[in-house]
Amino acid sequence: MIQDLEARIASIKAKAERKKAKRDPALRHISGALRSIDKALAESDDVATRSALDEARSTLSACLSLSGVSVAPAQRTGRRRSSQDQGALSAMLLAHVREHPGQRGEQIAAALRSDVGTMRPSMKKLIADGEVKTRGQRRGMTYFPVN
Repeated sequence: MIQDLEARIASIKAKAERKKAKRDPALRHISGALRSIDKALAESDDVATRSALDEARSTLSACLSLSGVSVAPAQRTGRRRSSQDQGALSAMLLAHVREHPGQRGEQIAAALRSDVGTMRPSMKKLIADGEVKTRGQRRGMTYFPVN
């Protein structure tokens, strides 16, 4: 019975915070900005953009927290790339490996302004399709085009 009452108190407090955010125009706009940033984070693949959005989100969250409004943590969506996006990335990777044979994954990712985690699935597909071969292991692995 005590747990039920505590849960009810918590829900009433949360409802009061939501009302407070709706009444104050500044808090309402900050909440809207947070929602927009969350949507942008869900759609962005660029590391620099995601970093800037994370920083902006934490600043706005701090402003809301100082005003007494609780903020939910950012939702990380594991959205998948479309086959068109995947194909474009594969084409870019293959062209880069042909122009610069013998580079490591970190070097390729830096040259394409991406990160290793983003390019890994496409690179694995190129290797499986026999278009790229590798030498070495783990972080020392280098990539070469198949002639």
